[in-house]
Amino acid sequence: MSGFRWISVAAAGLAACAVATVAPAAEAPAPRPIVTITARVTPSRPPIPPGTPLATTLRTAFRSVPEGGNFVLQRAEYRFGRGARFNGALFPSCSAAKLRRAHGRLSVCPKGSRVGHGVATGRAVAVGVRSSGRLTIFNGPGGRSIVLNFVVVNPALINATFEAPLVRLHGGRYAFKLSSAVPPQLQRILDGDVVVERLDITAGATLTIGGRKRGYFEAVACPPHGSAIHGDFQFNQGASATADLKVVC
Repeated sequence: MSGFRWISVAAAGLAACAVATVAPAAEAPAPRPIVTITARVTPSRPPIPPGTPLATTLRTAFRSVPEGGNFVLQRAEYRFGRGARFNGALFPSCSAAKLRRAHGRLSVCPKGSRVGHGVATGRAVAVGVRSSGRLTIFNGPGGRSIVLNFVVVNPALINATFEAPLVRLHGGRYAFKLSSAVPPQLQRILDGDVVVERLDITAGATLTIGGRKRGYFEAVACPPHGSAIHGDFQFNQGASATADLKVVC
């Protein structure tokens, strides 16, 4: 090999190494919110006779993939499939306005209007504190919504009441929709974001009317492969996530 040709080959190899050395590393994927839903209906052993009062436990978990997204939940919507009848109009009700006027004193709501309870777990980013708050659920005015009262003590005292409309859906796989905006006081605390990590809710109540036990939710004909639940979630940073599952009803 001539000296000139050897020098040319060597120079080309060095140039390739230089390019490989300075090539930028692949960018890490941006964090995104991931939501998962699990649910359990009681009684849980099919077949469930039509008219049986039901209780539903819904667990929603939130995380960032990869970690560090710190997404703040701003709005949540759940769509519930066919298989249950909603009897909110039969139950006493309480309004968000009434609870706010009473500064969150739960006893102001009529007997029989309380239809569920729950726990929400989250993290206050500014102070790095993880804590839980208590949820109490009431039947809303006319049975057209649910009213939620949320109390957290640590890292700051919060008593927030807000409403989630329940809308009946006609046609398709879903029977009704529950949606709500998250109040601002539950999105930020101590000048920092609140990142929700878990939301556990159990809803279901009974009332005796005319000698018959009626449920806030009652079983009807269940779809052959179970009843669908779909969730849509909106976060800050323009982020969103969805989740789906089916439950035996």
